[in-house]
Parts: sequence; C-alpha cells; structure tokens
Amino acid sequence: MTAHPTPPASYSQILDRASSERIIVNGLGVQLYRWGSGPACIVLLHGGYGSWAHWIKVIPRLESYATVIAADMPGFGRSDTPAEPHTAESVAGPLTSALTELVGQQKIILAGFSFGGAIAGHVASLIASQIEHLVLLGPGGTGAPRGDMPELIRRTKEMNRKEIIEAHRRNLEILMVRNAACIDDLALYIQETNTGMHRLKSRPISATDTLARVLVGARYPVSVLFGEFDASVGKYRPEREAIMRQSVPHVEIEVVPNVGHWLMWESDQLVADRLLVLLPK
Repeated sequence: MTAHPTPPASYSQILDRASSERIIVNGLGVQLYRWGSGPACIVLLHGGYGSWAHWIKVIPRLESYATVIAADMPGFGRSDTPAEPHTAESVAGPLTSALTELVGQQKIILAGFSFGGAIAGHVASLIASQIEHLVLLGPGGTGAPRGDMPELIRRTKEMNRKEIIEAHRRNLEILMVRNAACIDDLALYIQETNTGMHRLKSRPISATDTLARVLVGARYPVSVLFGEFDASVGKYRPEREAIMRQSVPHVEIEVVPNVGHWLMWESDQLVADRLLVLLPK
C-alpha cells in the first residue's frame, strides 16, 4: 500500500494547538493530548480502530471553556500496545494511571465513544471519586447483539490509491455515518490513519458485557447518547437501553435523530453542548 497522505490543514491546526503528553506507565507509553486551560476538565476516549481524532470536530468547541484531554488509548494511535491477552482492564489500567498522573485528583467529565465507552466505564470504576459525569456515546460492552450491516471492505496491497480511498469511504458509509455527504477529505484521512495504526482488536471486547458489569453500583451521573441510525446498534437499541437501565437505574438516555454511529462527526455541536452543560457552574 502507498504511504498515508499529508494531513489536511484542519487536522494539523488542531493538533498543533495541543500540548502533547506521553506518560510511561510500567514501561508502556500512553499518548495524551491537552487543549485549553479552563478549571474544569473533560476527558475524551475514542472508538475502536481510532485515535484522539475521532473527537476532532468537538475539541475546538470545548477548549475555550475547559481543559480538554483526548487520548490515544493503549493499542491505538501513538500509544504503546499492552501485553496480551487484550482486555478492557489491560487498556483501562495504564490509561487511568496516565490520566491521573496528568490531572491529579481533579474531578473530570469523562466521555467515551463506542469501544471507548466500554473503556470509559472501566476508567470511571477505577477513579469513581473523581468522576463528575460519565458520558457514553454508542458504547460497546453492553452484551447486546451487534446490528446487522454489510461486511466492511478489507484493504489489500494489490489496491491502488483510488481503490483504497473508496474502500475507506464505503466503510465510513457502512459503519460510521448516516449521511455519506459528510465524508470529506478530513474524515477519510482520519479513517485511513486510524485504521493503519491500530494494533488491538477492539470488537471482541466490545461484544462482551464488560461495560454493563462494571457500571453496576455506579453512583456518579451517567448519560448515554445513541445515534438514531447507529449501524452497530441497529434494531437492538431497546435491548441496549434496557441493559443500561438495569446496570445504572439513574442513567439518562438520549437518541440523536438522523445520525449514525460517529455522533461527534455528524452532530458535533450537539455533542459539545451536551458536554458543556455538565461543566460546574
């Protein structure tokens, strides 16, 4: 396959504003990025085959109001890969240690997307006293069936550049977004870069009920957002909602209309608003 293209200017501009923090936890490097300097702290965790850039459209909407920290979770992006077997605990453990080294005992609003939702639940369980609010966006780890969808297209070394781009575009259409018109050069760059750098298979973890189990007894506020047309959820959203309510009776659940799985891309303003309203007054 050919090398990754030059990042779009909009990607570089946001990344250049970040303070890059690489924290070593028992020999494993965890890559964190920090924007803003507000007294409140919002921590963002990406999905499977992802990186901090899953949140790229939301970060600029938050950084003037809070300190924003986005992770490359262990096994993804520029973080190191934990030893096998890979579990929610083996990702969340070093990630939590790195976060607490960066923020100390500060209260945080913790948001996790997809696989990152399952990991966020584990992080929250490890530092429960610091969790101001846990926000889960299309989270994995509920134990509910996965939505029915076409098979994603595998990229092969025989593909030319155009075929690779079209494969990424089609995969975004299948899994990530409702409106294909929102797939621009930035989305394609993020998708190609993220999938090229992942070393940890998230789907087997997301397919378990690890989130549902770890949230039992949680006392901090929990909110869940689902895209109305989330392909990973499909017709099984009622099952997911029931599971979440059983684990966390006080959970608040919202269905965002006319969007797919990648809520922060198609509804960045709404997601930012849902996080900003949680900031301490």
